[in-house]
Amino acid sequence: MARADWGGIFPVLVTPFGADGSINEIRYKALIDDAIANGAQGVVAAGSTGEFYALTKAERARLFKLAVDHAARRVPVLAGVADLRVEDVLEACQSAVAAGCAGGLILPPIYAMPSPREVVAFFAHISRNTPLPLMLYNSPRRAKIELTPALVEQLSALRTVVAIKDSSGDITQVSELVQRVGDNLRVFVGYETMIVPARAVGAHGVIAMAHQIAGPLIRAYWDKALSGDKALEDLGRDVCALYRCFQSGSYYAAIKETMSQLGRDAGGPRLPLLPLADEQKAAIAKIIADAGLARWAKA
Repeated sequence: MARADWGGIFPVLVTPFGADGSINEIRYKALIDDAIANGAQGVVAAGSTGEFYALTKAERARLFKLAVDHAARRVPVLAGVADLRVEDVLEACQSAVAAGCAGGLILPPIYAMPSPREVVAFFAHISRNTPLPLMLYNSPRRAKIELTPALVEQLSALRTVVAIKDSSGDITQVSELVQRVGDNLRVFVGYETMIVPARAVGAHGVIAMAHQIAGPLIRAYWDKALSGDKALEDLGRDVCALYRCFQSGSYYAAIKETMSQLGRDAGGPRLPLLPLADEQKAAIAKIIADAGLARWAKA
C-alpha cells in the first residue's frame, strides 16, 4: 500500500490567463515561487481554484509539467485529475505521472451522483489503472456526493489512496476522519478558516485558496494554530475577511478579483464564469480596506 508524508499548506494555484485568454506561464511560475517562499509545503496544479473544468486536456497536462519542472523538487506537486468521464480521469492521471507529479487530487464521479457502491467501484477502477498516488476530494456541495468517514475508511484500503481532502466544513467529520484513517491517510481540510480546529483534532494539512494571496498571513495562522498565542484571534479575523472577499461573487472569479486588487493579478476567469460586476468589486474593495488586508499581500 502506498504512503505519503504530505502535510502543511498546499495552495491550489489559480491559472493565470492573459488578455487573449491563453495561459500566462510566466505568471504561473511566479505564483509557484511565491507560494514556496511563503512556506507552502506543496502546490496543486489545475485543481478547482485552477479552473480545471475550463481547461483543455493539453492545457492541464502542460500545467502539470510546468509546475513540476519549475518547483524543481522544492515541494511536491499534486495534479487536479477530476473529470466527467472515467477515461478522461485516467488520461489526466497518465499526464500527471508523465509530468512527475507526486499525486493526484480526485473528486468522485461528477454529475452522475453514484451510490456508495458505485463510488467505491469508480475509485477502485482508477486505482487499478494508474500508479499515481491519490488524494480523495470530498466536496459535497459541488460534487453532490458525500465521502463519509466510513466510506473513506473503506476506500483507504485501495493501494494508491494516500490522503483525503475534506471540504465538508464539518469539524466533527474531520475529527472522525483522523480517528478512522489518520494512521494510514493524510487528512487535509479544504478551507483555511478551519486551520485551528483541524490542527487541534490532528489533521495534517490544508488545501489552500488564500495562501497565494496572503501567504505570510496563512503561514503565520498555521504556525500559531496550536500555540494559544494572543495574536491568533487577529490572524483568524483576517483569514475570515479574505474568505468574505471570495463570497462576493462566484468563488473562483472572486479569488482572482481579490488577487488583482491586492496587486497579485492573475487575469480574469474563463467561461462559464465572468469577471465580477462593479458592485461586487466594490464589496471586495471595502472588505480589503476595512480589514487592512493589503499589508499581508505586500509582506
